[in-house]
Amino acid sequence: MSSIVRLLSSMVNEVCSIIEINNERRSKLHRGLQFIKREMEQVVGLMEDKNKECRGALQETRIQQLQEFVYGFEDFVETLRDPPPYSKLLLAAMKMDPRTEQLRSIDHFKETISSLGQYFSKQSAESSQSQDPDQGAMSDPDEDADEEQLQSIGGPKSEIVELLKPSPGEEQKLRVISIVGCRGVGKTALARAVRKKYSSSDEFDCVAWVVASGCNKKKALLDKILESVREDLARRAPDAENAPKEESEGASTTKPNLQDILSHKRCLVFVDDVQQALVWKDTVDACRKNGSRSRIVVTTSVRSVATACSSGSYVYRMQILSDADSESLFWRKVYGSETADPPDALVTGSKSIFSKCGGLPRALTSVAKHLNMKGDTLESTHCIDVGQNLGKDYLLGTNNAESVFKEMRRALMHCYGSLPDYDHMSCMLYLGIFPKGHKIKSKSLVRRLVAEGLVVDEGCKCFEELIDRCIVEPVQICNNSVVAKRCQVHGVVLEYIVHKSVAKNVVTLIQGHEPVLKAASTEARVRRLSVQSSTKERFDELDEDKAALRSLTMFETEPTDLKMCKMLRILDLEGCHGLDQEGFLEGLSELLLLKYLNLRSTRINKLPTKIKKLQRLETLDIRDTDVKILPLDVIMLPKLAYLFGKFQLPEVPTEGKDADNLYEFLKKKSSLHTLAGFVTNKRQSPEHVVLIARNLKKIKVWCNDTPADDAGLFPDYTELASSSAAASDRPSTRKRNWFGKTHVVPDDYACPWSRAQECQSRSLDFIKLLKIVSSGVCSDFLSSLEGGKCTISSIKLRGILNCLPDSNKLRELGRIKKLQLFSTGLTVKDLSALQVLLGLEYLKLVEHADRFCDSVFVVEKNGFQSLKSLCIDAPKVPEMQFKEGSMRSLTSLYLLCSNSQKPSRVIDGISHLAKLSEVILHSSMQRAWEAVANGHPNRPCVKRQPEPTANTQ
Repeated sequence: MSSIVRLLSSMVNEVCSIIEINNERRSKLHRGLQFIKREMEQVVGLMEDKNKECRGALQETRIQQLQEFVYGFEDFVETLRDPPPYSKLLLAAMKMDPRTEQLRSIDHFKETISSLGQYFSKQSAESSQSQDPDQGAMSDPDEDADEEQLQSIGGPKSEIVELLKPSPGEEQKLRVISIVGCRGVGKTALARAVRKKYSSSDEFDCVAWVVASGCNKKKALLDKILESVREDLARRAPDAENAPKEESEGASTTKPNLQDILSHKRCLVFVDDVQQALVWKDTVDACRKNGSRSRIVVTTSVRSVATACSSGSYVYRMQILSDADSESLFWRKVYGSETADPPDALVTGSKSIFSKCGGLPRALTSVAKHLNMKGDTLESTHCIDVGQNLGKDYLLGTNNAESVFKEMRRALMHCYGSLPDYDHMSCMLYLGIFPKGHKIKSKSLVRRLVAEGLVVDEGCKCFEELIDRCIVEPVQICNNSVVAKRCQVHGVVLEYIVHKSVAKNVVTLIQGHEPVLKAASTEARVRRLSVQSSTKERFDELDEDKAALRSLTMFETEPTDLKMCKMLRILDLEGCHGLDQEGFLEGLSELLLLKYLNLRSTRINKLPTKIKKLQRLETLDIRDTDVKILPLDVIMLPKLAYLFGKFQLPEVPTEGKDADNLYEFLKKKSSLHTLAGFVTNKRQSPEHVVLIARNLKKIKVWCNDTPADDAGLFPDYTELASSSAAASDRPSTRKRNWFGKTHVVPDDYACPWSRAQECQSRSLDFIKLLKIVSSGVCSDFLSSLEGGKCTISSIKLRGILNCLPDSNKLRELGRIKKLQLFSTGLTVKDLSALQVLLGLEYLKLVEHADRFCDSVFVVEKNGFQSLKSLCIDAPKVPEMQFKEGSMRSLTSLYLLCSNSQKPSRVIDGISHLAKLSEVILHSSMQRAWEAVANGHPNRPCVKRQPEPTANTQ
């Protein structure tokens, strides 16, 4: 709900500015705006004072109405700000007063905001308790207990059994194994299968089962566990321990607590559906960890809860079923027999079912049981109908579908209803924009959400929360595991999101030749439109709605004229064709409210000068296009914060008013934060941006590899700011070294770029992330950092390095947290010198030369003491030796080596990595490498790097 508060607050400020700059608009128009302003201020105050999020169906409806009001009123205010010139002339010629129509609009807005204000001020207890079907599922039971739903359960079951066994030489210690995965994947079924194995054996003194759902109070879960443990102990030995005994005088009548039981008995406790880490903390704090042989198995759909329960180790991540297992399970449930052999017509008709269910057991069994009810009348049309309408009719329950879908619906509803607040719900529904199978770029999505006003800044946590809750799955794991670079929404979850977002008018969809998916309400305006694999003619069907569009995303669709979409804030045309047609880009320059413009992977080769009209643009992405030179007008956009591409920066004016204006703009007004990136050579000088732009934090540079171009690109870091002053003593000319390049300037001209004092105060100490792609300057760059005050926290270098600075100089670079080195030509022995970087948290080494593995990667005691993630991408795994006390913080080890031999004697001392919790292997590596990871005392989670797929760039 905070996003709505921000929008309302923003609109209050907008109205104030409109009132101030339009003094001629008095009387009713002025009073109407003042009234709406006061009402909005009241609503903002009421929403902030509530200090809790809306949960009921009626409340959520009011929030949606309020958001629609804000969108409509914001568009109206834009028309007041500066009406189009042709509109003024037309109205003047017709002798019409524009305020007549404006007053009608204001009366409508006054009525709407008054009604909403009354609701929020007089919210009754009955309305706040009213719940929609989503919220009734807050204590979702996850999956049913029938482990037979998983034909391939034998493999996971064996792995859990192995995790329960004591490790060789391990001291007696309470161990917690967490089973984590999305809802409906079979976590509970797996846990029950393991429980069944031990229930009748004497391997454990007690086998107890507890459901954690609803245990929100302190120690509530602890009490349930204790009760279940006592019941099972009583069942197993009713005469020995639980028969009434005569109490001797002075004897204690206190029953043993859970800590005593787990310490003296070997218990196996299953805790199903843990959703809160704090609830678990109260439980685990009451259990003695040392001296206990007991085991606890936890199931959860929250990754952070699994990590908290198992301290990062002994976490088993449930996987969806393979295609073969999915088909076997599905047809077995359809026909109720093990030897199901469906006819070809049914196999063909069910393709969309398998596509949308995506290997999720609960979804497959729900659909199969539904089709089973058709009996002998089952036809391919039934399969086609379910596949086409799975989201709308069966998962949302709009057609009163059979109870077989009840648990699947409850699981999906819980994903949505249990989110922390309305902002998180909005982010989840926003994912309905993307087509099935699309790899969502995490950072791009967050920038879109910022431009939409749904989140505050790039550090948004809403999307991370969706990943943590297994609603969104990371699909690219070859980079730093702290932030997933690309993610994907599971098929059946996306099906639910799409129809939920359409029903709530968050998204409108045009998919191929299918009917437009649009909110049923006739009053709902189309605000966000996603066009997927369709035609421009389909887009033109929405002519009446184009005027209200705020966001337009097209996938594999040729765009059409967008001149009617004047209210667009978000325009994403990545991968679309036809943008190079005459006049199209000039037309985009008329969309004055644009904040986000993505033209990536299109055929454009030039940006028009009219782009300077996009004064509100915050993000411009022209990567993978033919744009070679960036117009200076783009650099001068006042709101532009994120600029992506591979282009040469423009020549800058060196004299006169233009030079002074550009200097003042970059120094005082520029919002540029990320410039990734530009191509530099001896003829181009990007220093006016690098050294002056006040907010610049992230830079990516491609350097030409000719010696003449590379010479002096990175001089001594400490001399960078003072080089101008040293050169200014020369009588006829002054030399200014901007980012390592020497430029000769006439002595009689005071070029703003050569102001030594200002550049000296700026230096390069503002850059936080720097990427360099070159085979000739990487060594020069590292040398330039020696002895300097380096504040760069993230560095990515691609190119030959002659050597690394010595260890004493490396220690001075303590602020570097993330380092990625590609094709440096160094050996692992050379690179092991990096272990003295005290602040380094992530290291990625990508080498394909044979000499990389010619030596041993030795990590000494206290080496890489802050490193959390190490990634090695090479033809084979180099010999590595981890000494005791090394890499104390390492949790993730990536070995992405395609041609690796057997692991015997390649890795020595892996058990010394005390916090290791996950190992990621190349998809082609031998299974013997999994055994190496499984031999670690922590039993880290072992995953395979996914095979490359489309849409992963």
